[in-house]
Amino acid sequence: MGKIKSLYQDKKTKKWYFRAYLGKDSNGKRIQKTRRGFSTQREAKIAYDKFMLSYNFKESSTNKKEPCKGHLTFEEFYKNRFVKWYERQVKRQTFENAKFIFEKKLIFFYHYRLIDITAEIIEDWIFELSQMTSRNSRLKREKSVLSKSYINRIRGHLKIVMDRAEKEGFIEKNPVLDVSYLSVENKKVSFWELDDFKKAISYFNGKSLQNEHRKLVFELLFYTGLRIGELSALSWSNVDLKKNQITVEKTLVYSKKESWYFSTPKTKNAYRTIAIGKMLSRKLEEWKQLQMMIGSFEFVIQLDGTFTPPYSFANWLKEAAVKSKVSPIKLHSLRHSHVAFLIEQNVQPLAIMERMGHSNIQFTLGTYGHLYAKSDCRIIDAIDAFQV
Repeated sequence: MGKIKSLYQDKKTKKWYFRAYLGKDSNGKRIQKTRRGFSTQREAKIAYDKFMLSYNFKESSTNKKEPCKGHLTFEEFYKNRFVKWYERQVKRQTFENAKFIFEKKLIFFYHYRLIDITAEIIEDWIFELSQMTSRNSRLKREKSVLSKSYINRIRGHLKIVMDRAEKEGFIEKNPVLDVSYLSVENKKVSFWELDDFKKAISYFNGKSLQNEHRKLVFELLFYTGLRIGELSALSWSNVDLKKNQITVEKTLVYSKKESWYFSTPKTKNAYRTIAIGKMLSRKLEEWKQLQMMIGSFEFVIQLDGTFTPPYSFANWLKEAAVKSKVSPIKLHSLRHSHVAFLIEQNVQPLAIMERMGHSNIQFTLGTYGHLYAKSDCRIIDAIDAFQV
């Protein structure tokens, strides 16, 4: 272990000690605390870190917190305080996704003391991010930089950490608040219209069990708007073939064959019961009979007792599109396609919000509002028809 700031070795006793600098008192005199008698530098470092975290920071005579509390580095605060708190606040999947950003994208700040992180430093960091190439760029001939929306997402994660630092009194004000988001143009969602969808899944018209399985999965996604995780976790106990409806109460989080788990739906509104119609009920009944010929399965779209990776469905969908000469879309875009289909049938936004399990109507309109252009044309035609 190399030389570390605040750690020293006594030349006579060869013992290690630390000296913690804790700011200044009301007279401008430096405040410092020393602890001695550690056999190794490592022991002194552990004791120093523990002392800095557990020190009882008192209010000064001016009723302001002493600046010493902010002498903790970003890395020390993140690893020793923040991460344990954050893990208890969010769902497992959210935590695992966020951890990559916390530990890979925010490493820029690790050596900074919390009180030294300013809006100017954050702006410089954001500029650096805008020059970085994405992980997928090496798979392409042309390099692509990180998108503005992704950079904004990273900025949002920094804000979460610094918000907590402010809440705990390590800083007076979160500097991220003085740094604006990058402006991002709203992207229109990609989707298939009904004719495109029918053309693409005709690729699976063969009578093999695999084709029946894949076709059913894509039809369920298109005609229900379920997320692939919600569909994968759908058990037969949540399917009512008499009432022609299904109930969503969990989602599958899939990493690999030996690593998956069930989680609660994405939002509170994602717990929902939706109608599926007689035709889809009949197809599910037929699939259930086929499934029973193989074995006994708890989950609707299981084929062999395990869960099929979402990326496999995505690859099969792309293959079907290419072979059918239809513009490929992502697997999640079948959910968008369902909304486009509902809008085409003049279904109102509130009903769509409830069926899709969106958290609020603003999200529904913000994401799919542009698809109502055709509906506006029909409205104008109806108005014109009643004009004298």
